[in-house]
Amino acid sequence: MNILFIGNSYTYVHNVPGLFEKLANENEKNITVDSVTKGARKLYENLDPADEKHGEIISLTAQKEYDVLILQEQSYLGITDYQSFEKGVLGLNKLVSPKKTVLYATWGRKEGCPLLQTLGLNSEEMFLALEMVYLQAAKTIQADVSPVGRCFNEITKQYGDIDLYSPDLSHQSYIGSCVAAICHYKTVFGEMPATCASLELDAGVYQKIFPIIKDSI
Repeated sequence: MNILFIGNSYTYVHNVPGLFEKLANENEKNITVDSVTKGARKLYENLDPADEKHGEIISLTAQKEYDVLILQEQSYLGITDYQSFEKGVLGLNKLVSPKKTVLYATWGRKEGCPLLQTLGLNSEEMFLALEMVYLQAAKTIQADVSPVGRCFNEITKQYGDIDLYSPDLSHQSYIGSCVAAICHYKTVFGEMPATCASLELDAGVYQKIFPIIKDSI
């Protein structure tokens, strides 16, 4: 199974594709994972033939067919400019032409982040707004949604001692990237991983987050 991630720093921080690949290999899934990422990247920017990342995508798709495409949008574009968000999703889905597309629904920023005030939202409201637009775009192309934002929200509400965010209140911590990887695993394979040893999570943290992810998908 060939899997391609396209996104930005919410994908490459702590190497979410790499964590996903390690998790899959640990659970005896025969996969190869590629990723095309750039900081602050908007999905539609990858459609510009003059853009270097567009060239990377064309090169990869010339070499192999992808079974799964996982798309992650700039952290709030879907709320502020849905049409551009949908343009990126539709365009990349057509460009890559995978057997299955998954939209990586991201999280609301942590309370205290200045962007929340700019948007007039709290963290949970931002997550809900993002989830709504990801679900809307997914319906348009009959894609699946990996509800990472929902998992972040539920874990944060139930276990305030587990910090899923980096100090910038926007990007994910290592644990946050592990949550994303497990969430993608369940979305892609339709089951929770039997083991997650390769992620090297603290046993207490793992026992708390695992059932929440399982129940959120």
